[in-house]
Amino acid sequence: MEFQRKVSVEWNKRLDKLVSGSQAIILRSLEEKGPQNASTLAKHLRITPGAVTSLSDKLITNGYAQRKRDSNDRRMILLEITEQGREILQLFKVEIKSVVQQFFSGLPDEDINHLIRIYQHVLMNISTKKEEKS
Repeated sequence: MEFQRKVSVEWNKRLDKLVSGSQAIILRSLEEKGPQNASTLAKHLRITPGAVTSLSDKLITNGYAQRKRDSNDRRMILLEITEQGREILQLFKVEIKSVVQQFFSGLPDEDINHLIRIYQHVLMNISTKKEEKS
């Protein structure tokens, strides 16, 4: 429990100075899949469309995203990543890598490989559990 708390505090301290984790996920989704509406992003993030709107407003205020009308359906409003958003997302990715390297520095490769194997197994267990519930 203490380990998780300390990792979380350090993670947030280093990364939240750029954008929040949820904002980064939105930017990553926009970068990978192109412009999307709030409902699509909400489904992807497993949050409400209202929460997406709140996060989007912050991204727009900072110049990381913009709203635009869908060219096929002018009633539909899409969120689109800006060049500044791509730049901040790249900085976020670099910072994540730096944080992970800091957390695992000094560990022998063998231990790191064991951790990777353990995390992959736990993720598989979680995925299997989700599929059983569906």
